[in-house]
Amino acid sequence: MQTSSFFGYICPKCKSTIDVAAIVGSDKLTCPQCKTPMVPNSNGRTSAANVYCAKCNTSYGLVNSDKCPQCGGPFSQQ
Repeated sequence: MQTSSFFGYICPKCKSTIDVAAIVGSDKLTCPQCKTPMVPNSNGRTSAANVYCAKCNTSYGLVNSDKCPQCGGPFSQQ
């Protein structure tokens, strides 16, 4: 069974957006509202995975931000 993940997609028909999605058993991402195939959204929100904030000593597996949601500090490598 195949697992796929998608970041920053928009529906060209109804303009619904998805920041992060994971799909098991399918390789297509369709709009949850109108079932139209979604396309990459160049204006979508930033997502970060496996990041660390040294300022508040917090780790995140997946977050929809380019900075720490707790303190606003920048992410650094662990």
